[in-house]
Amino acid sequence: MARRQVSLTLSWAAVISLFLATEYAIFSSNLFWTVMGFWALCIAVLPAVVYRDMRNILPFELLFLITIPFYMFLVSDAMGWSYKPWFDNLQRSAQVIAIFFIGFVTVIDFHAYTALSMNKPFAVVFTVMLTMALSSFFAIGSFLSDELFGSTIVQSNRELMVDLLHSALGGVVMGFVLTFYMKRMPLERLERYSHGRLEGGE
Repeated sequence: MARRQVSLTLSWAAVISLFLATEYAIFSSNLFWTVMGFWALCIAVLPAVVYRDMRNILPFELLFLITIPFYMFLVSDAMGWSYKPWFDNLQRSAQVIAIFFIGFVTVIDFHAYTALSMNKPFAVVFTVMLTMALSSFFAIGSFLSDELFGSTIVQSNRELMVDLLHSALGGVVMGFVLTFYMKRMPLERLERYSHGRLEGGE
């Protein structure tokens, strides 16, 4: 029981840190991190809101996984590292990591708290496809922003293709991480988070 309480506390601490990172993105007028922040907060807290039970929240390790790229952005931006030669690469890496981490956790959220049922192979494919869809959505948004508002988000076609390739490879990796994660999670915890259906591979 005490372990369960610690897990819940850590999960909500991760949600609070996500909220703070999203708030920073809003005040710094960063559209990408604002959108990703709202997405992350939705998949984190919607189960608790829908079921009106604060215990219906994803495991803390998944939520802290999502916060990693947000704080890669936040710390580098807040520290004023934009003049550093490696800043652009760090920002692009953080964006790609955010896309496939959030895609990964979204798949788990769908399976845990909706009627959606997936076997392991389909879970891997679905994770890859969702990650690619998110990447394509932001690629189109970046292009439109450059065309309509004169921003310079997309530096070159090659850079865009590299980002999409990284997202695809990251999606594949996250798909297999999903399978490994479910396999290693204790049965009692699987049942608690309604993930048992993935384990059966039906």
